Amino acid sequence: MRIANRGWRRVGWAVKLATLMVGLYFYALLRVRAELFYQQSPTLFLLDWDHVVAALVQTGWAVELAWTTLSPLFLIDWLGALIIALLAVLIVMATRWIVANVAAESGLVLNLVPLLPLCLLLGQYQHPVRIGVGLCVVLGLTGLYVRFKHWHRLARGLLFLILAAVTFWTAGELVGLLVLMAVVVEWRVPCHGGWRRVGAAFLAIVAIVVGAWLCLRSIADAYAGLFFPQQRHWLATPSSPALAWAIRAGLLLSFPLVAVAARWCGRRPGSMFLSSEAAFTLRRSDDAASIATRFVPSRREAILSVLLIAVIAAADLLLFDVAKKYALLVAWSAEREKWADVLKFANRARLADDWTMFHVHRALYHRGELLERMFEYPQAAGAVRALTLQADSLMTTAQRAPLEFGDILFELGRVNESQHMAYEALEIFGERPRTLQRLVYLHAIKGELEAARRFLAVLERSLFYGDWARDFLHRMDADPTLSAVPLVASRRALMVERDYTGSLDTETMLLHLLERNPRNQMAFEYLMAYYLLTRQIDTIAANLKGFDAFGRSHLPRHCEEAILIHGSGRGSLGVKLAGREIRLETRRRAEQFAQALSRVGAGSVEAAAALYPEFGDSYFFFYVFGRSGPRYSPRK
Repeated sequence: MRIANRGWRRVGWAVKLATLMVGLYFYALLRVRAELFYQQSPTLFLLDWDHVVAALVQTGWAVELAWTTLSPLFLIDWLGALIIALLAVLIVMATRWIVANVAAESGLVLNLVPLLPLCLLLGQYQHPVRIGVGLCVVLGLTGLYVRFKHWHRLARGLLFLILAAVTFWTAGELVGLLVLMAVVVEWRVPCHGGWRRVGAAFLAIVAIVVGAWLCLRSIADAYAGLFFPQQRHWLATPSSPALAWAIRAGLLLSFPLVAVAARWCGRRPGSMFLSSEAAFTLRRSDDAASIATRFVPSRREAILSVLLIAVIAAADLLLFDVAKKYALLVAWSAEREKWADVLKFANRARLADDWTMFHVHRALYHRGELLERMFEYPQAAGAVRALTLQADSLMTTAQRAPLEFGDILFELGRVNESQHMAYEALEIFGERPRTLQRLVYLHAIKGELEAARRFLAVLERSLFYGDWARDFLHRMDADPTLSAVPLVASRRALMVERDYTGSLDTETMLLHLLERNPRNQMAFEYLMAYYLLTRQIDTIAANLKGFDAFGRSHLPRHCEEAILIHGSGRGSLGVKLAGREIRLETRRRAEQFAQALSRVGAGSVEAAAALYPEFGDSYFFFYVFGRSGPRYSPRK
């Protein structure tokens, strides 16, 4: 009868694990969107042994090897969600093993407790591979240590030293978690006199000394990445680093706390936190009283499990980093040139940071709407950095935004500067697929085919980009000029033939590009957007002839609005429109805005709030109040 009951109990546990895995899978797939972790860290999956050898020579090699192998798989959303679910289930199973050895039996509720900080950490968009694999390694070795808790204390001490060394070699700084778990175990092992506390203190001291000795650094440096590893890219940095640090610390501390709780509950017969096997001795007979007694704790366990899941859901709603999710979605869509999605996600989040607005401007341009709709989004007078992310100096820009600034330089035709940014990104962030592809294109544009082949050789060994690299190599062999490749041919037509030696600010850079090719539409529209943001309406009026190169039958809306503002102070337009007419709709709206402004007055926040619902997307509003965007409008 006990064998049969044990079998049914295992089946029940398997069903619970399967249900848990399905729930975590859909949480990662739909709520978190696992592919966004790839956007944070788009590493290469190389089909060779070089990355394996490179990982083996450093501490934490198991975690690093798993990182280089698993993190590229997040490019496929369902595969990334499956990896997250599997890691979470393995952590729950390892927790169950530890609890079972500490308290003689395990229940579902205590095993699920670490899922709370784990889900919150996912909601902060902290990459789950390193911490998940590290926890699996550490908890597995901890379970092995707990399994031999009845050994003599000297034998346990020797075992601990071996496991601490193995943990540090395989999981790095997470050896600190092994120390905490060992302290909890040693505290409960029967010893004579005061040896229990002495043994626990001995383990802690030895672990700290061994860890510092193994890494040959200071203790502070040895454990610097235990709670919050440094992130170099802005997309990998949470909106609230302090909150992310606290959640990560809570995740690591949840395991020793669960072990302490299991020990405490194991001393109490009939504890609701442990399964019925730990609290009751099963009777051989199947009378009604025995069955009722056997299943009462299961009912309690189910209630507590539901309550825990409700707490996780509530905490997720409160602490989920929605701003970071939409920032990642905007960047993900922009990288894949899904410009409609860029605008959709930017509108939903109402983000106003330079990074998001940089992608919004690109999306509007590629949809032919930059000078028609740019003031529907948050803009501020003089805030031109969001156009290109260019800082005061090229060196500062290279340190802050080499990937993004390199993108806009490549699109505009500044090939040499874009190549500079690509190499800066390669140095700072490592071999990212997009960086290597960009370097291939840049060297091909400049006719440096041997340099392009070196980067193609790396991409050729990768899982997801090997076909692209081989196809590009075939094209190079068939036509070394690559004149049939649209991206190469179009950039050659735009690229400047000489470098500018002066201060390359945004305006100068765009003027230099137009001097090289007056038909560079992106450079011209970005220049007009620059003048709109700096409210240089006279300069806009003087450059209207530039639209002739693009065959536009009428001026963009914001330029029409700027011309009407320019003419309002002179009594007439005073501008030659080269056969174009200001549209009647734009004139009518200018009159309506002037009438509304005369009623409320200019300069106050109240006046801006009153005019925003009707005129907030116009250049009239921006020119008067120096700002546009939803700050004057309540969230819907």
